[in-house]
Amino acid sequence: MKKPIFRVFASYEIKSKKRVRALKKGVIDTFVLTENIEEIKKDQELINRICYLHKKKPEDVEVVVTGVDIENQYGETTDRFPDE
Repeated sequence: MKKPIFRVFASYEIKSKKRVRALKKGVIDTFVLTENIEEIKKDQELINRICYLHKKKPEDVEVVVTGVDIENQYGETTDRFPDE
């Protein structure tokens, strides 16, 4: 079954669990498979992508998605396994 692909701009804050004051803010432009904002905020793929951009390990940092702006639908996933 095909799923829709959405382009989103996610605002986030990332801070190390070891430091108290070091906080970085940013915006990431990416694609997700849902338009539910609560699911996007908890999406582990998005959090891993943010950690990769900052060259940090996900277990060493705390990532909080503060805002999500869904631009529009960019298409659908390919149907690699058709229903029989």
